[in-house]
Formats: sequence, C-alpha cells, structure tokens
Amino acid sequence: MAVSTLKKGELVVRNSGIVSLFLLVIKIVAGLITGSIVLLSDSLDSASDLVGMIAAWFGLKIAQRKPTKKFPYGYYKAESLASLFVSFLILYASIELIISGVSKIFVKPAITIPLFAILTAFASLITSYVLSRYLKAKGTEINSSLLINSSKERLIDAVKSSIVLVSIIASYYGVFYVESIVTIFISLLVLRVGLFSIKDSVVALMDVSPSKEVENKIINIIKEIKGIEGYSGLKLRTSGPFIFGHVKIKVKKYINVKKAHEIADELEAKVKHAVKQIDTFLVHVEPYKSTKQKIVIPIKENKGLDSKVTSQFGRADNFIFITLKKGKIKSFYAKKNIFKGKKIRAGLSAVKYVLKENIDALVTASIGEISFHTLRDNLVDVYKTNGLSVKDVVRNYLNNKLTLLKSPTKGLK
Repeated sequence: MAVSTLKKGELVVRNSGIVSLFLLVIKIVAGLITGSIVLLSDSLDSASDLVGMIAAWFGLKIAQRKPTKKFPYGYYKAESLASLFVSFLILYASIELIISGVSKIFVKPAITIPLFAILTAFASLITSYVLSRYLKAKGTEINSSLLINSSKERLIDAVKSSIVLVSIIASYYGVFYVESIVTIFISLLVLRVGLFSIKDSVVALMDVSPSKEVENKIINIIKEIKGIEGYSGLKLRTSGPFIFGHVKIKVKKYINVKKAHEIADELEAKVKHAVKQIDTFLVHVEPYKSTKQKIVIPIKENKGLDSKVTSQFGRADNFIFITLKKGKIKSFYAKKNIFKGKKIRAGLSAVKYVLKENIDALVTASIGEISFHTLRDNLVDVYKTNGLSVKDVVRNYLNNKLTLLKSPTKGLK
C-alpha cells in the first residue's frame, strides 16, 4: 500500500513537471517576441517551480525505497524533506515578488504585440489553476503534504499570471501603478502561505501526531471491539504521507494467547481499514482484571443471595446475576430459566440467554462442550463451583478460590 501510494504521487509530480516545462518554454518565447519584461521575469519564476517539481519527484522516488538496517522505518521522510524545499521556494518567490513590485512602482511598462502577451498570460493563468486543483485533489487522496504544498505553489503561479495579465493590459492603456500595487498585495499573501507550509513540513519531520479526528476514530474502534477491557499508550506519528502508531490494549487475564492474538489482529485490521494512511499499527496485549465484574450462577429456588446452587446449568430453575465492584456486591437480580424444559440443546440455549446480560463469568458445577466453547468464544470465563449457597460462591470467587475451567466437564451437556 505504501509504495503504491508513493508511486501515484510520483506519477502526479511527473505529469505536473511536464506541464510546468511547457509553460516555461511558452513564457520565454512570448517574452522574447513581445519584449515583455514581466513575462520574462515570470518565466524565471516558472524555472524555479520546475526545480521544485524535480525536487518533489526526487523525494517521492527516494521514499519508495525499501527499509534497510540503517533506515528500518523506510525513507518516507524524504517526501517531507522535499516538501520543506518546495516551501522555501514558495517563500523565496514571494520575497522576490515583493521586491519586484516595489522596484517597478514608478517604471512605465512598454511591450510590443500586446495580444500575444495577453494570450500567453491568460493561458498560463488557466493552466496553473487547473494544475493546482489537480495536485490538491491527488494530494488529499494519498495524504501527501508534498503534493498539497505543490498545489499551493501552482495556485500562486495562477495568481502571478493574473498579475502579469493585468499589468500587460494596464501597460496597453498607459496605467502605471496597477502591476506594482497588486504584486505587493498578493506577495504578502503568498509569503503567509510559504511560512505556514514551512511550519507544516518541519512538524512533519519532527514526528507530529496526526489530527485529533484520526485519534478519536481509532479510540472509537478500540471501544467497539469485544474483549478489549481498556487501553493505554496510544501514540501516532506521521512520516511523509503515512501514519505509524501503536497502542497497549488490556484483555482479561485468563484469555488464551490465541484469542488475545485474534483480538489484536481484529483491531489492527479495523484501524487500517478506517484510516487509509495507516502504514503500521502495532498492538501490544496486556493482561487485565477489571474492578467490576458481572457473574451468573445457576440456582434452584430464588432466595436472593441465600439461594442454593444447583448442580445443573442448562436445566437449572433460575439464574442469579450479581454485579461486583471493588470486591463487593453492588447489585443482583434473578431470572427464570425459560429453556429448562427444552428437549435438546438446553445448555446452548441457556448460554445464549445469559450472554444477553453482558456477563463476565459463569460459575457452575458442570457444563457441556458446546456451551463451554460458546462462552469462551464470547470471552466469558467459566469457573467450577465449590459452595452450597450463592454467598459462599461469591466469597470464594472474590478470594480467588474457584477453579477456572480450561475444558468442559463430563456433566450435563
């Protein structure tokens, strides 16, 4: 994905460079034929633009090189370096325009064949504007600050071409000051663009974090994935047009390695799908035991915490659901087992029934294979009961005296 994105950027810059070369030749020819100093000056500026395009192409070309021992994270920052170079060209061009505008305030422009000069300036204006839109669209598509900065420079070219056009028309009608005044005003705006472009390029080279919108999108994905109890250490950094990131996720302490790996893979895949600029997203898994749990216990007659625990699960009379927080009972309620009399798969039906209550653990004397694996697939821990009453079971659960089942029992299925 990374290399293909950079390849797209390289082709865009190459196409833009060809157009810039064509404009440069046209301006030089028109300037020499018409004797327009402003067109010749503009052609020199176009030459600097062409140099910027070559630098951009070179930066994207280098960025496509595969990672090495010396550069294990790749050469993506070459794109940011080239972007910084282009930004300095924008700054330089704006300063030159200011100087040029000030120096020509009292100079009367004079040209021959004004129509040819006007047509050249107009063609340059339209071409530069279209090229700017093209670079911006492609830059946004592949998240390339280099192409976006280049689009700004092409927009500056369009503005400069409009200044040239106005000055040629003004010269034709004998107006002195239009070119200089407009040049100085526009140059100050260009100067601002150049300074902001330099700032963006520098912070990109310093591993700046992407927008808050990208971070929030990843956080929402983390919260949506079942099995992730919490997260910490979410860090994102930009490198050229790409984003690298990592996060620590917390999963239940007793989840097996395979399941934990599946959760991490699911998170990575969803993040990369939602944020196309992500090149690498590392997920570190840490064991976690929440201070709040909800457990379910199969019981006979419902007598609250004094209820007797039944030896059956799928055909238990009732289920009691208990919410624990910081080692204490916070609340509890009971529900009748509506699948008690079901002839087949009573256990599986009961499992699906209690899962709707968002439980974290089941405490039972016996459980069949299908029911056991269904619970584990839904990240519910299964413990073997060792008490006669609900109070005893809860006390033993809180004191870590219950046995965590790693396989189904041989009891009722």
